[in-house]
Amino acid sequence: MKLAKSLLLGSAAALVATAGATAADLPSKKAAPVQFVQVCSAYGAGFFTIPGTDTCLKVGGRVRADYALSGKQDVATAVANTTVLSKGSQNFWGNEARGRVDLDARTPTAWGTAQAVASLRLARTSGVLTSSPATSAAGSAGATLEAAYVRFAGFTFGVARDNFAFMPSTFYGAGHWGSFANGAFQVAYTAVLGGGLSATVAIQDRSYTTLGATATGGQSTSLANHYDNMPQVNVRLDWDQAWGSLSLSGAVGQASAVTSSTSQAYDESKTVWAAGIGVKIELPMLAKGDQLFLTAAYADGMTEYTTNWTSFKSSDTSRNVGGNVANHPSYFLNTTGIENFKSWNVAAIMTHFWAPQWRSAFLASYGQIDAPASVNALAWGTTGGGFADAKVWNIGKQIAFLPTRNFEIGVEALYARVSNSGSTTTAANTSKGNWTGRLRVERTF
Repeated sequence: MKLAKSLLLGSAAALVATAGATAADLPSKKAAPVQFVQVCSAYGAGFFTIPGTDTCLKVGGRVRADYALSGKQDVATAVANTTVLSKGSQNFWGNEARGRVDLDARTPTAWGTAQAVASLRLARTSGVLTSSPATSAAGSAGATLEAAYVRFAGFTFGVARDNFAFMPSTFYGAGHWGSFANGAFQVAYTAVLGGGLSATVAIQDRSYTTLGATATGGQSTSLANHYDNMPQVNVRLDWDQAWGSLSLSGAVGQASAVTSSTSQAYDESKTVWAAGIGVKIELPMLAKGDQLFLTAAYADGMTEYTTNWTSFKSSDTSRNVGGNVANHPSYFLNTTGIENFKSWNVAAIMTHFWAPQWRSAFLASYGQIDAPASVNALAWGTTGGGFADAKVWNIGKQIAFLPTRNFEIGVEALYARVSNSGSTTTAANTSKGNWTGRLRVERTF
């Protein structure tokens, strides 16, 4: 009896042990820990930590719809490599749909934050917003890399905002100042000096911000070539305070050209430069958010930093200069070498909030160009790219409704005028103006 009892207990123990071992060998039903996305507050709103890393990422973008009507614009016809105006006055309609995706990734290191930024813009445009003169053809579509840079230990590498430009993009149209939506390829270093003071030195690719040169009527473009034999250097000093900010900027480069023509032989380089000042003044005594922006600049061979109405603002080319759509250069290649255009500008933008959801803005700008003597006798748009002395100005008014943060529905009217004052009867006393109305619906996220 005792033996039977012992055998029974031993068998039961063996069965329990075997069952335990078998259960241990079976897959566990317990789920792996879930990695939730965490908010990253170190760099401001909108950042989250990429799971499994110490990198914070912000994903954003913008969707925009523009509708524009431009009136009293002279009808233009193409001649040679430029655009010549004929008599006439018409209204032109255009529209644009634009989408932009922004990525901003930041990681803390022992040497500061390592940041990578990319902005890709996709757009479809038609009419006055895409061509000069406006046509009824189907709209064009394209992609543009607005920004792509790495910033680390004070250095910036890649395509980022030009280091001369100052004015904000409050207005849907443009005034006469340096402005480059696509930025500039650069290597830059910014030093934070304390007390709101910072200094930037940048080596930029000039092809991103200048149109360079145009050959005169007597110069064959197949024999005359302009090129960049050195980078452009930009410097900037910014002072930020509670009352606003002050910015001083400068740029210097070198224009180079060579021709193999036996009658017009030269191989020449010439220095080009520009200097500017910008001031932002906070006006809380009027209303919260009110600001006044003022800027002025002078350029020798760099009209892109003073009276920028060229292809860099192609959506404004045919309107803001009254139909004169010849893309003016910063310097000319004449029969003996390089001659610079000299230019200057002053401009202002005032923004005022009538209520937190209602904003108005006013724009005024003036620019003047002094052309080299060799081309000052040529009327605008003539064969060879004539571009005589000119004076330009514009004024604009904008009203915007802001239903919520980063959502804007605005309308604006902009009037522009250009006066051509060359040294001959052909080029002198030409004055043209036009107006543009625009509706914009824009959502940033």
